[in-house]
Amino acid sequence: MRCRIFDVRRHKSKNMRINDIEYIEVEVFDVRSSSQATEAFSMILVDKFNKQRYVPIIIGLNEARAILGELHGRLPQRPLTHALFADLLMNHIPDYNLEFISINEYSQGIYYASIVIQTPTDSYFEVDARPSDAVAIALCANVPLYFKKTLFEEQLQLTTRSTEYDENAIIFPSNAARRTPETPKAQTEWETFSMSELKDMLQNAIDEENYELAAKIQEEIDKRG
Repeated sequence: MRCRIFDVRRHKSKNMRINDIEYIEVEVFDVRSSSQATEAFSMILVDKFNKQRYVPIIIGLNEARAILGELHGRLPQRPLTHALFADLLMNHIPDYNLEFISINEYSQGIYYASIVIQTPTDSYFEVDARPSDAVAIALCANVPLYFKKTLFEEQLQLTTRSTEYDENAIIFPSNAARRTPETPKAQTEWETFSMSELKDMLQNAIDEENYELAAKIQEEIDKRG
């Protein structure tokens, strides 16, 4: 884990400087299915002041659910890890403030982000984090997201169209998996689900901490070998 003290300078312009490096403010526009890998998703970060400019970052299924939950108010009954971290830092550690999230580096297909915290002496330090975790924390804590300007310019893509957010396509990887809220009333009803659907349902049940349902799904998976 990387943790270091550094200098932050806010300007009246739309951008800010961290250690004399310029950053632009971005927002999470959407999370969409990715064609690059199975159970991979694209987190779309747009320039806050020019939403035709965006950078997609590939994230996993669980991270996609966490971010979409924050974006659209679909939160589990118990806090996920990112929400626990945000609550601890914002409400239970006196005089330390979660200030913002920054995305700083890109190397060998991997983005690197930082969680930036203000100390009681008005200095700042950063904690190394994955962009997906950092963004989920930022959304939960309602703090800004910043992207290194030169890196954003290198990776940016342009869009001239807007597509509607398809909630079910992200939360549930397959259409059949949307049947997960209710446990089948009879044992034979489990037979209507494929193995792939059962695995999706199992992950959904675990994510929602519905362990009773998860145990029943796991039992059916075990029966099929």
